[in-house]
Amino acid sequence: MRGPTVARSNALPISVAMDKTEREFFEAEARRRGLGVSTTIRTLALERATELRERRQIERARQWQTQRMRVAVARIHTGQDPEVDQAEIDALFDDTGTSPRRRRRT
Repeated sequence: MRGPTVARSNALPISVAMDKTEREFFEAEARRRGLGVSTTIRTLALERATELRERRQIERARQWQTQRMRVAVARIHTGQDPEVDQAEIDALFDDTGTSPRRRRRT
């Protein structure tokens, strides 16, 4: 009886030198995951690269939001966007006979 069939790709292998301790670490992780050592190393590398990409995207979004907030605050301070309190908003909806609409789920 043969073992599980592994799909092969046309990708070229990448060789990485590691000492005994590092190799043992990956072998233990491979056993824990039920994978081969190479597959485990590839999986861990892809997981980490994905984490790093997501972290960069979140940081860019935070910077964009911070910039937008600073622009909004500057506009409020210069009187371009005066503050409106909640009572004025509620009165606007009461005057028109409508209530705030709920957002539809998409």
